[in-house]
Amino acid sequence: MYKNKSLRNIGVALMVGCMALTGCSGSFLDERDPQSVGFDHIEDLASLTSATNGVYNSFFQHNYYGRTFVVSPELFGDNSFMSMRNGGRLVNHDAFTVTNGDGYVSGAWTLMNRVVANANLAIYAGGQLTFADGQQVAANQIMGELYACRALAWFDMVRYFAQPYNYTEDASHLGIPLVTKPPGEIISPSRGTVAEAYAHIVADLLQAETLLSTAKKNGHFNKAAGQALLAKVYLYMEDWENAEVYATKAIDDGGYSLLSNSDYVGSWGEKFSAESLFEVGMLPAGGSNNAANSIGYLSEQGGYGEWLATQDLYDTYSSTDVRRNLIERGARVGAETDAYFIKKYPAGASSRDDNIKVLRLSEVYLIRSEARAELGKTQPDKTALALSDLNMIVDRADPGASVSGLQGQALVDRIILERRKELAFEGNRLFDINRKKMPLVHIQTNQVRTVDYPSNRFIMPIPYAERNANPNIQQNPGWN
Repeated sequence: MYKNKSLRNIGVALMVGCMALTGCSGSFLDERDPQSVGFDHIEDLASLTSATNGVYNSFFQHNYYGRTFVVSPELFGDNSFMSMRNGGRLVNHDAFTVTNGDGYVSGAWTLMNRVVANANLAIYAGGQLTFADGQQVAANQIMGELYACRALAWFDMVRYFAQPYNYTEDASHLGIPLVTKPPGEIISPSRGTVAEAYAHIVADLLQAETLLSTAKKNGHFNKAAGQALLAKVYLYMEDWENAEVYATKAIDDGGYSLLSNSDYVGSWGEKFSAESLFEVGMLPAGGSNNAANSIGYLSEQGGYGEWLATQDLYDTYSSTDVRRNLIERGARVGAETDAYFIKKYPAGASSRDDNIKVLRLSEVYLIRSEARAELGKTQPDKTALALSDLNMIVDRADPGASVSGLQGQALVDRIILERRKELAFEGNRLFDINRKKMPLVHIQTNQVRTVDYPSNRFIMPIPYAERNANPNIQQNPGWN
């Protein structure tokens, strides 16, 4: 029985700063949607499950994982750019001229906060329920998913809108608003520190670990996916010991395996592969997908085809590296005569339902490799282990191209290069550049420039509309 009626009529309209005034008309979920229920009607396991599906729904929107949050961090760096023939989509990200009124940034801010707000409502409501005999395991799984979803949204927000954890010695610089309970009235929260944000993220993922099942659940978090995300969070915190521990848990206990060299390229046209721990699922055209706003439509030449790879990235792959086949060289009609087409989202011009692979086992190996390489600077026995993990990914992509003899910072640098090659076009590049305090080489179709770390422009501004709605939220330096 649903014990607390105070949630009734409390919807997303009441969350953080009224969500920059973009969603203030009512609850995010519409009860007419057969796949979900309103968050004010969570009364049992079935309605809690439906509400959780609604939380996931924000991830696939085109201004979150459906496009913006994947493409934007790649455009800011050296992996990709927008063709000279384009429709104006994300061109300010490509030109390094984002403003605090940018609609893509505002859209991402809104959706990330929406995940948090709706997860807060569902977590609170779920905590008020008493479940029937035999339902507790399923209820624990759903609650674990909610904690993991909230953690992922916070992690994405703090990476996109705040400087990296190591920007200050104690991570005391500006973070994000941290609201953990459904408010009973409109609130205007200020920003906590980055240290506080990461503490909340870690706490949520540790809680999720106690609740999530080991069973695979396509499009949803399970225990291994939560552990992999926690390993990545610890990596960003430079907590190398815990990054190694949680990457090992995800590798050893998750039941996932690396794809073979021969299966690798084809896997990008498939859903939920053997090495994909967490994917944002899409449905074919006519179902729940972003259609012409999809990431694949942006890159496939049968669609807009305006999101292109850089030659600089292409040249990092040897001719025998299977990953090079995910970049196709050709001429773009009416634009670049020597272009490099991105092929990681091959359904973009047909069904437009490419899943977004958020956490893959290959990244988990690279997380553990980097953690061990950093530990190896003072614990030499970790270096061989770091090389072993690195070579799992190198050899899979390019058999016989094993890395040997590297140690210390040279090994770390080689791992970061492998992250660039393995995770290209998956939304990680800007964050790797920033957390490793590297200069950013910004490549466009007609120019290349270098921006040194640190830079105010390596993170996004708090949206103008949010600042108008919430007088307590502070803008990032250099964006006023």
